[in-house]
Amino acid sequence: MMKRVYFTIGLLAVTGGLSAQRSALAPRMHHFQKAAPVLKEHRNSQGAPKSGGDVVFYEDFANGESGNNGVGAWTTSGANGSVWAYDTDGPNGDFSSTNERIQSTTVSNGFMIFDSNLFNNGCVNTNSCVVLDGYLVSPVLDLSATPNCFLSFEERLRWCCSNDPGHFVDISTDGGNTWPTRFVIATNAVTNNSITVNEDIGTHTRRFDISEAISADPSNVVFRFSHEGSTSGNITHYHWQVDDVQIVESHYNDLSMQTGDYDAYQDFGLTDNVEYNIYPYSQLRELNMRSRFLNFGSAPANATLTATVVNSTNVTVFDQTGSTTVPAHSMLDSITIDGFVPPAVTDEYDVTLTLTSDSADGDPSDNMAMKSFQVDPSIYAMDDGKRDQDANDNWSDNDGEPYLLGNIFWMENSAQVYAIQVCLASGHTDIGTIVDAQLLDENQDYVEATSEFEVTSASQLTGANQAKWITLLFDNPVTLDAGVEYTAVLENFGGSDVAVAISGESVPGQSLLYDAPNDMWFYTTSTPMVRLNFDPTIGIAESDFHNGVGLGQSFPNPAHDNAMIPYSLSTPANVTFEVHDLSGKLVLTLDKGQQGAGTHNIQLDTDALTNGLYFYTLTANDVRLTKRLSVVH
Repeated sequence: MMKRVYFTIGLLAVTGGLSAQRSALAPRMHHFQKAAPVLKEHRNSQGAPKSGGDVVFYEDFANGESGNNGVGAWTTSGANGSVWAYDTDGPNGDFSSTNERIQSTTVSNGFMIFDSNLFNNGCVNTNSCVVLDGYLVSPVLDLSATPNCFLSFEERLRWCCSNDPGHFVDISTDGGNTWPTRFVIATNAVTNNSITVNEDIGTHTRRFDISEAISADPSNVVFRFSHEGSTSGNITHYHWQVDDVQIVESHYNDLSMQTGDYDAYQDFGLTDNVEYNIYPYSQLRELNMRSRFLNFGSAPANATLTATVVNSTNVTVFDQTGSTTVPAHSMLDSITIDGFVPPAVTDEYDVTLTLTSDSADGDPSDNMAMKSFQVDPSIYAMDDGKRDQDANDNWSDNDGEPYLLGNIFWMENSAQVYAIQVCLASGHTDIGTIVDAQLLDENQDYVEATSEFEVTSASQLTGANQAKWITLLFDNPVTLDAGVEYTAVLENFGGSDVAVAISGESVPGQSLLYDAPNDMWFYTTSTPMVRLNFDPTIGIAESDFHNGVGLGQSFPNPAHDNAMIPYSLSTPANVTFEVHDLSGKLVLTLDKGQQGAGTHNIQLDTDALTNGLYFYTLTANDVRLTKRLSVVH
């Protein structure tokens, strides 16, 4: 018999420490409070503004540190500078695999990597882990012909174990003797995702305007990629991969959308956008559509954001604009458009956010975001609805050790949840394994667990581009309070391999893994297929209803030590419950008395029943319904 173990540990403070990451929001920001740089307005020979966009430096690392840029070689420095290395296969070590290789434009000819895991391989949970500092330094560049320019590169970044980042781009204008300008990768980078400790958000292009940084002497510029584990105090593991580095002349007009959100929700002070792919009727709220953007052009501009929402019948249900005067070069701004509340009707919506200005944009490729979401009577989900194409893109079985894995759900309104639904990945989940699901509170402490489920067939498991939902029912509905966030997780008891299917990319900080052997919580943006279900009739099919009474299939089936049986009443009724063996002998009777309208559950203790088949019968007033139950100890 499987012994249930509840994981109730709170969030850790340092390694995997999540609570420090969930800081309260500042008021809505219009721009950073710093002086705008004074820039030269570049013009062509006819006196008109130059279009910009010329690449003045490019490196694809096809020759590693020797350089393939036409200027000169790269160098490394710092106590652990040698950890920077040319690579083709991706990170290795305790917590990484080659599946996390950067997917850059020229990945086929190699890239540079700071492989912390490989350097510190084998030092997990000991005092021998080295906090790493190392720099990858560019050749000296003369940018005096293009003083208005930006640096861009493709990267894949993950770190452990500090709540503060230790990854920077530094700029020097004296050939590398001093480094007066520093850009923080995790907070100032251009990306549609933030980064949280322990997360891997995949490959992204970063872009930094360096016009002000090189203004002291643009003819003697050096930049470096700085991995400083000691700056944050404790960065020892994971990786930083860099490829396809460019310096590009700025356009005269160039707005760049940083984020495009259809649910930039800020009222509850925990995170600044909690977008879900499916909203249940009970959790519908006003959606705040927002774009954060940078002015990479060399001139100010008036910016306009247009938010358009189209439903499944191609009807435009929302079309609004907002505008602002963009601050000067390299400054961040945002526009938020409020007012769309999806109706409580099952539907799908496509959202398009378009950023325009009063002048033609020199690079319009980053001025639009397109997203979609659904409204459902009962389902609350962050996943995309089917397992990712790559059959290996799932959570590992944790080497058979216990773990919890799931997603955070914000409760706009109080509601009763009846089940947690999960998809388990085929090819990585053992037949015969037993799991359950848990509901955790905002501190990741235990609230309630579902009934257990045994995987009895490969047909219950989810392959690529599939969604085979396993419904894990609560013995009794659980009331979730408004204004609180809860975490729904699958629990693997350990002793067998269990892999949760992965579907899409969630909002950073909203998907969690608890690794029991190492007593650590981790964030992940690869979304586990774990959902909440608010349907009071879950487990009772439409065909199971007769004259206003519905009887669901016992769960799990076969039962081991107990079984949960759902039933539903359209009107109040006197309820009795009987169990008969195959010979027709009555072996158990329960008198539930008067029950109100709605969905209820019978918790059946099967310990006293021998192995075999049984029939259970529900009687509600004049209606009798019977189903079959299998018991296996």
